[in-house]
Amino acid sequence: MAKNDFDLDFDFEKEYGFDPKSILDSDYNEEDLDLSQFDDEQLSIDLDSGAKSGDEFEDFNLDDLDLDLTGLDLSDVELPDDLKLEEGEPAAPAPKAEMAEEEPAEEEPAGDTFDLDLEELTFDDDEDVDDDFGEDDELMDFTRRVSFFGDIPKQPATEEPAFPQEELPDYEEPAYEEPVHEEPAYEEPSFDPETQDFDYDDDDDDDEDDDFSEEEKPARRRSSGKKREPVQFKMPEIHFTVPPIFMKLYKLYFPSMEEIDPKPEPGKRRRRKSKLQVFKEAYLPAILACVSLVLIFSFMIGSLSNAIERKRQDDTAASIAAQQASQEADRAAAEAEALIAEAQRLAAGYDYQGAINLLDSFTGDAAKYPQVTTMKSEYLSAQNGLVEWKDLSTVPNLSFHVLIHDLTRALADTENGGLYNRNFVTTSEFSKILEQLYKNGYVLVDMDCFVSSNTGLDGTESYYVNSVFLPEGKKPFMLTETLVNYYSYMIDGDNNGVADANGDGFASKLVLDASGSIKAEYVDANGQTQVGNYDLVPILEDFIKAHPDFCYRDSRATLAVSGEQGVFGYRINNTYVSTMGQTYVDEQIAQAKELVAALREKGYTIACYTFGNKNYANINANNIQADMASWASQITPVLGEVNTIVFARESDIGDYSGPKFTTLYQSGMRFFIKNGTEPYAEIAGTYVRQTRLMVTGNTMAWKASMFTDDGLFDPVTVLDPARGNVPN
Repeated sequence: MAKNDFDLDFDFEKEYGFDPKSILDSDYNEEDLDLSQFDDEQLSIDLDSGAKSGDEFEDFNLDDLDLDLTGLDLSDVELPDDLKLEEGEPAAPAPKAEMAEEEPAEEEPAGDTFDLDLEELTFDDDEDVDDDFGEDDELMDFTRRVSFFGDIPKQPATEEPAFPQEELPDYEEPAYEEPVHEEPAYEEPSFDPETQDFDYDDDDDDDEDDDFSEEEKPARRRSSGKKREPVQFKMPEIHFTVPPIFMKLYKLYFPSMEEIDPKPEPGKRRRRKSKLQVFKEAYLPAILACVSLVLIFSFMIGSLSNAIERKRQDDTAASIAAQQASQEADRAAAEAEALIAEAQRLAAGYDYQGAINLLDSFTGDAAKYPQVTTMKSEYLSAQNGLVEWKDLSTVPNLSFHVLIHDLTRALADTENGGLYNRNFVTTSEFSKILEQLYKNGYVLVDMDCFVSSNTGLDGTESYYVNSVFLPEGKKPFMLTETLVNYYSYMIDGDNNGVADANGDGFASKLVLDASGSIKAEYVDANGQTQVGNYDLVPILEDFIKAHPDFCYRDSRATLAVSGEQGVFGYRINNTYVSTMGQTYVDEQIAQAKELVAALREKGYTIACYTFGNKNYANINANNIQADMASWASQITPVLGEVNTIVFARESDIGDYSGPKFTTLYQSGMRFFIKNGTEPYAEIAGTYVRQTRLMVTGNTMAWKASMFTDDGLFDPVTVLDPARGNVPN
């Protein structure tokens, strides 16, 4: 252990009554100082005996000290005779590490030096030892004795010391200088406050030095056991540049050990740091740095995450916008396509204003669909060329009974064949009539096109004329079909209430097919039930579909039914309950309602042909009231309210101010249609009446002028030659 490793608290002012610093700072010199009090005589020190006068210096026994001096090289230490080893006793070998570092020295005489085994010098565990060795007088006295013999080099301990060691600052050995050996006069041992050690000049040492020559002295000093610098292996230097900012951050958050735990000044006692102080100085900056880095990284990660999330949201928004734009484009295209198709249909029915209004409702970008603008221009131009029609009395109303599909079967009926030939028209003849009407410029209209109503404050309805606008060369006409209840004598040969092959070639009922189109059901001569264009309604529908401009604003025909045997071929009357059962009648009613709804949706007007197919010209008002009561009780629940009556059997009530008219008016009738040979119509405020032109085999064969004078069609080209001679 080096001499500077011991710290002594020595108070000169307390011990000797003066302050050394005050003397050093003053102008005193050696002559001004009185050191006589430190003479041998004053101190009563006998260096030869090692004791003060009057006292025996007690022998110092190393066995009393439990010191661990293992590996300590004391080869250069001169001991008194009582501590020398016996001759022939081996000395402890020097540590390999020290031997490797020392240069070879000249051999020295045996017996002059000895190795002291410090392993035997250990302190007892039960002895109270101070870590600073500053207050143990015996240990201090032993240190002075050892320092008298010379410096003892440090040796690595092979075992853990018995007492805790405190980390001490490294001792730097001054550079070696060749000493000048002089025979000094005896001086009192002086105490060095910095090293806290006494310096002894022993004559024995000088005498021993005299035994060596000048050449041998350096060698002896080289083997004196002083610590020499170890030979260090130098690694190749690697040069790299650290950015200044990182060095500043490193020094800021990671101070050096000198800054954390600076070495104490020489001669000052090291004060043990508290755990809190060590934590604040050594760990707290690192923790703060780590927390700061975590916060910085969290901020960076959060910013990056936010940027990624914003990018994702922008991409999602862009994708959604693109998808919405695509969907909007598809929707606009679909809307434009639907509007164009509907506008074309309306324009085909001469409703140009309705078509223009529909195209104006387009919500898309009209610039992307130039056809919309083009069509609007065309319709506006066509509307300006329309001709007004407002005289309902000039509009012909062509009236047909239900059509014969198989004329051969109809004429084969010996009882009714002549009647069919005289009063009915075949499906093929009707189709020819439609073709000629279309060719001659006729357009189908209905009563609602010409007549509008207004309800007064008293609830009374009044009617007035509407104008119909058609292109130049087009003419309006109306259609009516009667007996659209398909009497059983026409379809049921065995009179069991079911259509069969023994029928007379007529359709048995109107039905809806799988697509919802209105068709007619027909039982052929083989007893097979067919569904198709076997009557006026399905034939007209297909013709309008092929010729949209044949129909003015969705106008359709008027269908007049009697209620005696049901409506449209459905047996809904109470009389069928006893023969067919209530379940059958209920099913017929349900099917009839479904058909009626489809007809009204298409634009057909449903009218009353009297309940019992009666000639109202030959019966009084009471009979008419009874007939209307049956209609109201059995037919109205299926058809709903109707306001049009077509007089059966070419009849009329004659007086439109008498009781018959009053009875029909109270039953809800407002439109009255009778038979005639030329067009006629009257709008009389609270009602409207019109004349219909019956189209039959008889009228076509014998009264062709009814149709040729107005250029409706040519009966000669229409009549089926299979008729033969049509009865007059």
